[in-house]
Amino acid sequence: MSSYDAYNRAIKNTASPRDVEYRLLGQVTSALMKAQQRMSDARTKPTAMAEVMDALNWNNQVWDTFVQDVGTEGNMLPRELRAAIVSLGIWVSRETGLVTSGEGDIEALISVNKAIMRGLNPGRAEQDDKAEKPATDPGISASLDSF
Repeated sequence: MSSYDAYNRAIKNTASPRDVEYRLLGQVTSALMKAQQRMSDARTKPTAMAEVMDALNWNNQVWDTFVQDVGTEGNMLPRELRAAIVSLGIWVSRETGLVTSGEGDIEALISVNKAIMRGLNPGRAEQDDKAEKPATDPGISASLDSF
């Protein structure tokens, strides 16, 4: 077993689900921000297009997972919150399709993720916004650029 695997297992055993979700959203939001910077090159450079599509697909997969999770039996979130997460997941999927066709706004996807991050961990999100760079945990391979 690699040290990275051991670290990931330790995170899963010690981090709260909210912390894991916060970190995941931070990573995918960082990828979306990089993709946003590459959007102008995406029409002419296949590598830029691939980066944009990878970030959009990853974000969509994260939201699909959130929607699936709130739909599972035994999910303890309040019904209204679960419904709101499903609605956001549907919107993210639709907006992602619009972005890929050149009609949507990647900034809207970034804003939604940041808003959810503030809800998951208000103190940390506020610190990240003030520092203009989200906090990272040692050993996480995806570094976060600026928020």
